[in-house]
Amino acid sequence: MKVFVAHMSAECNERVTRDAKLSDFKLLYGEDCIEAMRIRDVFEDAGIEIVPSLYAGINPSGMIEREAYDFISGRILDDLRAHLHEIDAIYLQLHGASGVLGLDCVSGEHDLLRRIRTVTGVHLPIAVSLDPHGNVTAELASYTNILRCYRESPHIDTVDTWRTVAAKLIDLMRDRRPMHPIVRKLPIIVEGERSVSANEPMRSINRLLDEAEADERVFSGSYHVGYLRHDDDKLGAAVVVVPNRPEDAGHCAEVADRIARYAWDHRAEFTFGGNYGDPATAVAQAVAFDGKTAVITDSGDNCGAGATGYGTVMVRELLAADLRGKRVLVAGVNDPASCEMLSGRAVGDRVEFMLGVGEDEVSEPVAISGVLSVRGEATLGVGVREHSVGPACIVTVDGTGLDVLVMPRNVQYGHMEQFAAAGVDFHDYDIVVVKMGYLDTYLIPETAYHVMALTGGPTDQIYEKIPLRRIFRPMWPIDEMDELVYIE
Repeated sequence: MKVFVAHMSAECNERVTRDAKLSDFKLLYGEDCIEAMRIRDVFEDAGIEIVPSLYAGINPSGMIEREAYDFISGRILDDLRAHLHEIDAIYLQLHGASGVLGLDCVSGEHDLLRRIRTVTGVHLPIAVSLDPHGNVTAELASYTNILRCYRESPHIDTVDTWRTVAAKLIDLMRDRRPMHPIVRKLPIIVEGERSVSANEPMRSINRLLDEAEADERVFSGSYHVGYLRHDDDKLGAAVVVVPNRPEDAGHCAEVADRIARYAWDHRAEFTFGGNYGDPATAVAQAVAFDGKTAVITDSGDNCGAGATGYGTVMVRELLAADLRGKRVLVAGVNDPASCEMLSGRAVGDRVEFMLGVGEDEVSEPVAISGVLSVRGEATLGVGVREHSVGPACIVTVDGTGLDVLVMPRNVQYGHMEQFAAAGVDFHDYDIVVVKMGYLDTYLIPETAYHVMALTGGPTDQIYEKIPLRRIFRPMWPIDEMDELVYIE
């Protein structure tokens, strides 16, 4: 038996001013594609040959340019047509929030799956793994046989989920039977920062899903939080339950209803966990913390959700605050022009410049006077995936304990290796500011105290004020609602 595989993943924020070009994607083919998808041994140990198409991945970004999407989707569809005569199933790793400029349905995943089904017909098994921060509809699910997302946010179970879905597809390939996901689409929109899996109600929702999957009648189950950073009629949460066999559909419908009802009844618990506040409050709380290292996340400029990293809000707030002698690092501010200027200076040189691209009030320039104290490398990823995107220039501001890392592109500092590459030690500082919302998986164990600053920007957490015109209404929490009404 043979399985056709492909990966297309992008989380697209229409409020990010830079659109995603084809050159921004990591494109891998052949054996490189298989290796990146991390499922080679799952299929090969089962005696199934892998027919690879394309791995197209990008960090969270602005919307995808239509030319880029047309190339990616076109390559996958062309490869599928070329191998359709020999494959027994299709395995896809998608995101669910791949917004494409000029695409009527907005979502690349919805368009791609519809076109794949046009090629394959209705019966060839298709299994899809999604990010929980992607939008699912009954229509999308109807193009698939197996549809499941990661459980955890932060996404510590991404690879495990990819492999789980692959194993489930093998089961279906060996025992072909009708398999159709059941979807309950909920009028709930919340951001990832209000649906962290360690907090309620997601912790209990995931427990209910685990319990459901322990029953052999339930082939798989997942809760899709959804995505709200581009206006789309597919917004809203979703419960997806896949029956093992056709006769299990009634039971699985009850499971889907029960989990959907739980999420609805506990919707008020979808809120920020831990410490949070406006920028001044966040700084005050971090300064008051007696220990190290405290972390402030600049949530409105979250590079991990596609933001530009241009924001200077936290720099301005820290310069205005009494830091009580504490050492503080802002990691960092994306300002290519300032970074280029600093990279031409020697370490130890005095520098005076305006930091900030001035695109809007969030990136308003701020006067910096100080010393270029460190010059290292700004890196994305760690280990074998680590690569430099240019210099990381750290300026120590006169008369303060404040260091500002100036970088040439949007980099989210979430790994100790990234700080080391930049030339600093995370734990040398009492407070570190990073461009995140909830803490990155690898930053959690290093952090003694965390507060989320509710800053403005393309990932502003006060999303009730975002203009969303194409969505189903009423929608909680935008609208006051008492009764649960499924989105059809």
